Amino acid sequence: MKYREVFHQTDFGRNDVYRTLGESFGLEPQYRRARMWRDLKAAIQERAENQNRLPLWIIDEAQNLPPAFFRDLPSFLNFAFDSRDLMTVWLVGHPVLAHLLDRAPYAALTGRIQARVQLRPIIERERFEPFVRQGLKTAGCDQTLLSDAGMELLRQASQGLPRQIGRILRHAMRLAVPRGLNHLPDELIQQAMEELR
Repeated sequence: MKYREVFHQTDFGRNDVYRTLGESFGLEPQYRRARMWRDLKAAIQERAENQNRLPLWIIDEAQNLPPAFFRDLPSFLNFAFDSRDLMTVWLVGHPVLAHLLDRAPYAALTGRIQARVQLRPIIERERFEPFVRQGLKTAGCDQTLLSDAGMELLRQASQGLPRQIGRILRHAMRLAVPRGLNHLPDELIQQAMEELR
């Protein structure tokens, strides 16, 4: 069983990041880093050992984290001289994050990274349509919302970037609701694209 914390407000000091994590564990806010770390590590260890739960900390927009955080993180994650992994951390961000972590000051952190995944645009037609349809199905939509031409408009406008695909579709759906539509006509996709430019 896992305990998950998703953190996306990263434009703060390093202590604020740890303090927010502590709050998600239900800890009293601490202002001294040594005390904050001690409390957090005890909470993490207690969950792993007594509750059989491995915390998963997802930090979105990680490229905005302060440099001091990246230097501190390996020490924070050091449990029993690195002999145990009691917490999983996902650093999610723009490609600039990978370049940042490859810099010499962050070698200790880079050495702890077990997997790097870079999502590439889905530009091939044969992969794009199933990707969009699966996303819609996961969201609860079992019917066809877009024509083949609408799908092609979406593919070209989004350049295969999942975030852009979602952005265009959400805007098109907002335009469709007041009109009482249960599909997204090509002209509505076109309007959504123009309004988002």
